[in-house]
Amino acid sequence: MIDNKPVLCHNVSYRHNTGFPMRILISLVALFLVACGGGGAGSSNTVTQPVVASCILKTYSTSYPNNYNGSNTIPTPTQRFANNVMRSIGVKDYYPTDNNNCSTVAEHSRLLYKKTLDRLQANNVDTVEIYQYGPVTNFNNAIWTSNENSWQIPKNELIWFIQEAHSRNIKVTLVWQLWPNDSLGNQINTTNPTEIEMLRVLRGWHNVIMDMARFSNTNSVDNLYIQWSAFHYPIVTTYTESATLEFISIIDDIRSVFSGKLFMGTPRFYDKRIIEKVDAIVIPLSPSNWSFVDDANISVSLLKDRYKDAIIGKYLDFSLSSNMLPANIPVIWDFNIQSRDKALSQGWVEDGFCVSNCIQNTYVTDFSIQALAIEGAFQAIKEQTYFKTYGVNFSTGYWHTDTLTSGSEGFPNLSQSIRGKPAENIVKYWYSK
Repeated sequence: MIDNKPVLCHNVSYRHNTGFPMRILISLVALFLVACGGGGAGSSNTVTQPVVASCILKTYSTSYPNNYNGSNTIPTPTQRFANNVMRSIGVKDYYPTDNNNCSTVAEHSRLLYKKTLDRLQANNVDTVEIYQYGPVTNFNNAIWTSNENSWQIPKNELIWFIQEAHSRNIKVTLVWQLWPNDSLGNQINTTNPTEIEMLRVLRGWHNVIMDMARFSNTNSVDNLYIQWSAFHYPIVTTYTESATLEFISIIDDIRSVFSGKLFMGTPRFYDKRIIEKVDAIVIPLSPSNWSFVDDANISVSLLKDRYKDAIIGKYLDFSLSSNMLPANIPVIWDFNIQSRDKALSQGWVEDGFCVSNCIQNTYVTDFSIQALAIEGAFQAIKEQTYFKTYGVNFSTGYWHTDTLTSGSEGFPNLSQSIRGKPAENIVKYWYSK
């Protein structure tokens, strides 16, 4: 896996699970639960086209201070991935709700999405990941259902997006986040749940993801994540066998209603029975044991070595825990490399809205760090033989606009988004065939 107006709805983001702890505050979820709901309705996959003749997308500035480029030399890529490797980028994880010059939010959002899909296509992307979320109606119900009226991306607009991507021969991966709050304010116990509580949550998730599978099959979604995104629920590692059996049941049931590919976020438990039932395992990848000292000595060569070390660590995890040869495990390497000077040594920080008295304003923007890290990571992936590389993906890795400075949209300057940054050209070259 993720993590963005009268209330700044689109500036509240919910992070895709990339191996870092979830940074969702329950209070924020509750605060924006009603304010940020979408307007999805109906079960038809026929999308009403809005009138856009008078809708002109405003110009978003691409300018930024020179110091944003950082002090490191931007690497020049010379290699490409094998043609069979999935080339994926995820769009930013919120529905853009500003209608500026347009009469409706949908008109404006579609123009933004169209421009974004055009750029992704030009970057040789063959798969776009889109991140959907919204509350369960009531956790106390025997069967959990998602509240479609509060989907972050309205249902009809999500259907339209899928169709628009397909018109460019771009496949679609759908990722669904499980919120810890329902529409009534009930919360999932994530502190000390019992095995019975865990199974209740997993079976509730079973209901929700089955609905998503049916929606995905009806609307020709190509790939679906089995596991929730962002929701932090480590209790599954305590009751491993019970959790494993429940996920096996989920996968089997989804296969009965969905004909696309199934991806599983890195299991918090490793089990051959699950791995063999899905099409690919998604592994978040970051350089091993990176420190502040390494920040000062950064280079593509050093980064490649540390990424290789991280891959070896993943290999050992799967070898010891799954009782199967990792070289036979198809893997999607997932990244959320941000463009700031301490991105590697400090890890991910919120890029969609202010936290801790807007601590983001104290961070140093550095596009070169992101570029170096991506080049180093790609070289490591190209050279490794421990896993079968199914694909490469950047979770929520593409901002909705060309903006590169902080403001009402959040902090694209710090974000893992590669849009408009030197890293974009590196990805474009590696993704070419």
